[in-house]
Amino acid sequence: MVSVSGQGMEPYLAVIDLITRVADAPAHVDQRLETMSELLIEMTVSVTGLMVHGAPDGYEVRALGRGVSAAAQQRMSQELRITAGPDPFLDAFRAGDLTPTTAGRAYGGQQIWQVSAKCLGSIDIWGIDQVAGLPVRGGEQFVAFLVGRRGADYTDADLDRLRAVQPAVAGLVSMLEPHDLPPRSIRVAQLTTRELQVLRLLADGHKATAIGHRAGCSQRTVHRHLSNIYGKLDVSDRLSAVVRAQETGLLEHGPSLPRHG
Repeated sequence: MVSVSGQGMEPYLAVIDLITRVADAPAHVDQRLETMSELLIEMTVSVTGLMVHGAPDGYEVRALGRGVSAAAQQRMSQELRITAGPDPFLDAFRAGDLTPTTAGRAYGGQQIWQVSAKCLGSIDIWGIDQVAGLPVRGGEQFVAFLVGRRGADYTDADLDRLRAVQPAVAGLVSMLEPHDLPPRSIRVAQLTTRELQVLRLLADGHKATAIGHRAGCSQRTVHRHLSNIYGKLDVSDRLSAVVRAQETGLLEHGPSLPRHG
């Protein structure tokens, strides 16, 4: 078998190695996806491989292959996490950009990325502070493979290696992905910036009329935002929404909801 971890690996040899490994892997979908993830980990000298599926209200993350401890798997199993506002890294894939990139570059540099909630969460869950993405399908239901490690950001050469195998990975995923996928590790519900603003006003105890006045929108729009928030947080009322947001770290813990305006 050809090794793809060397600096001088020819792109076409990497593609041949990828296809050969997947063909030789057991027929089950998750094992073949893990095989692809393992090769991407080797190519980029990474420690963790993930597969991300976009959804209308966020995305699902599946850990593939090595690099995730049993304790981490148990802690995050079927876990719901909430994030708010734009995600410069994944939002590019959602917008249809299929260019392999890194989180550091997408966020505008390491100084911004390293202090972001997403980087701190990656350290907490996966033990990594650098992430590179290989998108294979764009749009609302995007699909991307992510690799991660600690230390220096991924180089142009690393991204060139990912770009070389991108067509082959995309073709293989199109054959495998619609079938039985491994269980998701984390489901992330993504609130928009306006939804987070409405949620914060809700947590302050404001009614729909007052929220609309402060947010600069109609009461009908407020109710639409609230419906979206309840759906993404998987709750049915304002108190449960605030409690869930506090539990997931989206809002700071505080006293009971005040009653005003």
